[in-house]
Amino acid sequence: MQKILDYFKVISSIPRCSFKTDCMRKKIVEISKELGFSVEVDRTGNIIAKKGSPKICLQSHYDMVCVGDYENIELITTNGILRAKSSSLGADNGMGMAIMFAMMEKFDNLECLFTNNEEVGLIGAKELELEIKADNLLNLDGEEAGDIYIGCAGGVDVISTINLEYENLDTIDEVFEISIDGLDGGHSGVDIDKNRPNAIKLLARELLNLDAKLIEINGGEFRNSIPRSASAIVSFDKNLTVDSKFKVKKVDNEEKFIKNSSKILKTIYAFAQGVRGYSKEFLIPLSSVNLGLIKTDDGVLKIDCSCRAMSGEDLDQLAQETKSFFELIGCSVKFSSKHAPWIPKVGEFANFVKRCMLKDYEGADFRAIHAGLECGLLISSQKKRIEAVSIGPTIRNPHSLNEECDLKSVEKISLVVERIINGIN
Repeated sequence: MQKILDYFKVISSIPRCSFKTDCMRKKIVEISKELGFSVEVDRTGNIIAKKGSPKICLQSHYDMVCVGDYENIELITTNGILRAKSSSLGADNGMGMAIMFAMMEKFDNLECLFTNNEEVGLIGAKELELEIKADNLLNLDGEEAGDIYIGCAGGVDVISTINLEYENLDTIDEVFEISIDGLDGGHSGVDIDKNRPNAIKLLARELLNLDAKLIEINGGEFRNSIPRSASAIVSFDKNLTVDSKFKVKKVDNEEKFIKNSSKILKTIYAFAQGVRGYSKEFLIPLSSVNLGLIKTDDGVLKIDCSCRAMSGEDLDQLAQETKSFFELIGCSVKFSSKHAPWIPKVGEFANFVKRCMLKDYEGADFRAIHAGLECGLLISSQKKRIEAVSIGPTIRNPHSLNEECDLKSVEKISLVVERIINGIN
């Protein structure tokens, strides 16, 4: 266990935000070669490390969602729970990487795949050029210890833009910045059913109540995170009284405000954030949508949403519904980073993983997850048939300042992984 924590400390010392992973990639190659593994890297930055004649491939992604002071991650352990002082922790998926390095020290017949830029549309998995030698893939990006994932939601980003028109402000109007911050936020897949407030929608509601003239609006951190902060520059021609959740400060007067401010704010507020359908079989959302980002830049308003669904048909329908919704106010809409669902299927490897898991987790069973996992894309990229399963330690509130990892679960899952490798080899 200490070896895993030591590796995680090394991983945490290297900034690895999506699209800025070069230093982490070099470190993975360095560690893999030091442990006697042959290494290949493809054009997308995916890394595969091989030793001996492996029958199993362990897999994690090495980028992370960076929130807060991510360049100086300070790890804090309290009562067996690992957190970062003022940033996202990066246990998603850094703890999976740490377990992989520890297994690379123990086993002579092993394959390890580190994928790049998972958090921004599963880019590494989509563009994988490397050949997986093993017949079984064990993904370590699961986030609830004891669960065995055999399927996941597909996803697509819906990006809407509109050129803004402006009108002159009255000279008597005063201008203020109104902001909200410090909400829980969270992952738009695993936390979308927890009824966490969306800062962008809360701000839109408040501005509508105030009958504000909108000059500028910005909010959210990442498209696949529930927004924890949002702010707007607005003008009023009456006394200003706001809800205590919001901060207000007077700013320099502006000359113009956005024409049809009310229509834009009503559209944001009317948007149906969250779960759109629920699976009684897997006890997870069937489909959901997250209004993740809004930005005003040089006369253009941009709204980014992340759609997820457990079937391709539902995903296409949700994306088209979202597109139509924003087209009602004149937006141009495009789709980006689409990936198909990983359809649940129980095979021989899945049953073996379950037997291994039951020795430490009574009641362990198969599940699907509403977040995106790379398994479906990875196995579809290979010429031969590969069976994939995903497990992992318990990680709460990923993609947020409240991210935490249960260290006891790390220890138990690492023992399960070791048991799986021994049993397969």
